[in-house]
Amino acid sequence: MTVFTLRPVCAAIMLLTAYAAPSFAQESGTSAAAPGAPASPAAGAAASPDEPTAAPVQTVQVTGLRQSIRSAEQIKRLAAQVVDSINADDIGKFPDRAAGDALQRIAGVQVGRDRGETNSVIIRGLPDVSTTFDGNEIFTGTGRRLSYQDLPISSIGGLDVYKSASANQLEGGIAGGVNVRLRAPFDFKQDTLTGHVEGRRSSTNGSSNARDKTDPGGSVLYSKRWNSGMGEMGVVLDASWNRQNWTYPVQWNDRVDRLFSVSPDGTAVRLNDDQPVAPLKAGDRLGNLPHIGGIYNNGERSRSSLHGAFQWKINPRLEFTTQYLGMGYRGEHEVDYIFSIVGWAPRLTNVVLPKDDAWCGTRDGAICPITSATAPAASFGGPYDWDPFTATSTWGVQERTKGHYLSFALEYKDGPWKVVSNAAFSRSRFTDERLIVDQAIPGASSSVYTYGADGHGGFNAITTPTSNAPLTDPRQFVMRGMVENFAVSKGEQAQWRTDATYRLNAGILSALDMGVRLSRRDVTFHGGEAHYDVQTAVRPNPVEAFGPGFEKLVGGVDRLGGPFVTPSREYLIGQADKVRAFYGAPAGRVAEDPNRLFDQRETTGTLYLNGRWQATVMGIDVSGQAGARVVRVNRDLKGKSRVGNVVSDIDLSTSETNVLPNLSAVVGWTDKLQSHLSVGKMITRPEFQRLNPALSLIPPTVNAPGTGSAGNPNLEPTKSVNTDATLEYYFEKNGFAQVALFHRDIDGYLQNFEVAETIDGQNYRVTRPRNSGKGSLKGAEFGIQKFFDFLPGPWSNFGAQFNYTWIDGKNETETTFGSGVFKRSELIDVARKSYNLALLYEGHGLTGRLAATHRGKYVEQIAEPRFDQDRIVADSTYVDLSLGYELTRNLTLQFDAINLTKEKYESYVGDPRRPRDIRYSPTVYGVSLRFKM
Repeated sequence: MTVFTLRPVCAAIMLLTAYAAPSFAQESGTSAAAPGAPASPAAGAAASPDEPTAAPVQTVQVTGLRQSIRSAEQIKRLAAQVVDSINADDIGKFPDRAAGDALQRIAGVQVGRDRGETNSVIIRGLPDVSTTFDGNEIFTGTGRRLSYQDLPISSIGGLDVYKSASANQLEGGIAGGVNVRLRAPFDFKQDTLTGHVEGRRSSTNGSSNARDKTDPGGSVLYSKRWNSGMGEMGVVLDASWNRQNWTYPVQWNDRVDRLFSVSPDGTAVRLNDDQPVAPLKAGDRLGNLPHIGGIYNNGERSRSSLHGAFQWKINPRLEFTTQYLGMGYRGEHEVDYIFSIVGWAPRLTNVVLPKDDAWCGTRDGAICPITSATAPAASFGGPYDWDPFTATSTWGVQERTKGHYLSFALEYKDGPWKVVSNAAFSRSRFTDERLIVDQAIPGASSSVYTYGADGHGGFNAITTPTSNAPLTDPRQFVMRGMVENFAVSKGEQAQWRTDATYRLNAGILSALDMGVRLSRRDVTFHGGEAHYDVQTAVRPNPVEAFGPGFEKLVGGVDRLGGPFVTPSREYLIGQADKVRAFYGAPAGRVAEDPNRLFDQRETTGTLYLNGRWQATVMGIDVSGQAGARVVRVNRDLKGKSRVGNVVSDIDLSTSETNVLPNLSAVVGWTDKLQSHLSVGKMITRPEFQRLNPALSLIPPTVNAPGTGSAGNPNLEPTKSVNTDATLEYYFEKNGFAQVALFHRDIDGYLQNFEVAETIDGQNYRVTRPRNSGKGSLKGAEFGIQKFFDFLPGPWSNFGAQFNYTWIDGKNETETTFGSGVFKRSELIDVARKSYNLALLYEGHGLTGRLAATHRGKYVEQIAEPRFDQDRIVADSTYVDLSLGYELTRNLTLQFDAINLTKEKYESYVGDPRRPRDIRYSPTVYGVSLRFKM
């Protein structure tokens, strides 16, 4: 059985490498080393711990932006894999607080943003990325990856992004891997005390009535090394803390539900489910009107970390290192909904349809989105049941994360042998508690638009018979339901690995790498939720029920009329038991639901063997490696599955063995021109929360279905055969240009599917993940970076970085959940085009960087109901600025600005004239004082 085949893009070049070997002339400041052997982990230019080193090489001292970029080039040039890096001073010159922000500076890397933070990393269009600390797996909660916003820049010595496979590299990401090099004492040549204090201000976009605040932050690092009677020792300690008040407005057009028969006079009648999809009378046209609403997200969060490391060079052959990193996050925020369910109104007036319906084609015929309309109030039941259903709602949310990482490493070198044994222990706990209260305006009429001059929708007016501004009048509301829930996710891991290298003195085979890894990961999840409604037939006004302190006027969303009143987050959190008592709920946190309990243990055993080779043919130097990683995984999973009203026990014990071969080569065409070539098999295991079958529900309103989500315990790993080829040119002194081609053959990519389910007599839209069919991703990268030291005078202080990535991704998507029938579709979350562009300056005490990060449009969901059209996220470009000026040799004043152009997330369904969401990222300004002594 053939495990993988070479792609044509690099097969021809690989044939040339069968007999060749490397002999690069190194840049000044380094000694000769074979390409494929990474730099020694000193002076900020460390190789990944997954990459056994060749003979020790002297690395470039990192003292500024220019040298930091140069040392990252050395890592790229000397690595056996396709890798891009960013180093400590380089990171420090960017307007970044956390690891994810810095990673977006690397070619082929994009980031995901949520509530103004970078929360995920995407390599070449795919989010399936493994994360390691110095080669050891790291995670947050029940995930398999780190929440990058939790990791502060101050603890990072460097970041390496691996885009191709190697036998000694941790499996777990078909897109690649991110290795975080934590700071270590021997990185510093002398005693060092450094840190910063800062003030940051987030300027809210999309809500002119938001209240912006200035927030503090800071970090401090101390490093010392000394000679003792028992060998050289060193210690480093660093701590960081920051607080952020944030606001993240969202305006949304909900997806289409019901249809309308629209008459030429601008009136419309809703079609019911038992009616055919056709105009009710001659001359009518079909139209759809999505529900209109938004969210005013607002809160405060703080993040803190404490990092310590100790190194001990016991003797010339033996070295001991231990690292500890603790990360903490606390947040309290509100999710303030405002919406009007206009799509269920029985009749509409003032309806405007597009004049041309040629672009309005759907699977059900020509159905155009209604551009604007008025939904007059219509009662359909009791005194509180009205269409449109117009309401506000507040989620009072408290979140907490605690993470601990501890590792012990012993490194032994003697003659041809190098052995590194490493044990690491991780623990992470995430807690989320929510109390949600709804209130509605009976008898409200809504005038809305779904597509304005700049796209997207909003409110023209919300009125009642007694008020032209009911959204700001607490007396217009009545109390609706309450939901409370909590969730606690815990993850623990113990892992041990030993990696050995034996170097040979002659022949094509230059070294053998071998290793073993054992890991046990325990994951638990427990939580509860409950739904309540008003206990009396008469729904009271919120002020009557709780007093004036219960209601709060929030900044709102400009497109929806600005401020509106909603239950106070502070009241819901601070007086939760009083709110519970009103609804007849017991005091204290809601009881744990045994149907949501989830417990999983995963034990992993890994062996790998890797051979490194080198040769010379016709004056061309070539080196490389070939090997395989064998991974055995045993899982025990327990939980509860609920489909509709059927609850069943899940108790699974499964196992799998994956053989992951790889082959790579580095071709030294000249002393400045080289190629990296590789092919290998990689896997991504489903995240634990996606395996959890427990069902979480948000109940329906009086006239809109509820929503729910659950995992799938039967998910399989996603597998991929990755092929890469590069051509790299390294300039004199600094800088390089490269072209890279890549291809991924993917099997079983995870996608979410939505199914309609009836639970306890209520209708829900329930989303569950499932493995899709076969897919592929191919693309090309171009990158160049250079300081203009060839120019005269001050122009030599300028530099530039540019990288561009083009990707084409296709996949087989199941047409109906569980049908086994697939269709060809786009690969979700993969942008076809992306680029990073930065203008640099370093000289005369001034360091500056103006950067633009562009991510092209991409498909976020395949075949969104009702018309099975893809939901697409529009392209975006974020522009950041960083300026630093050295007041003295030890003191620098720094100014940072993030999202200068006020970029935002925008999505649509099928066509931009069917807008979906608009999410407003803040613009952040920061001033800091950085010291070093």
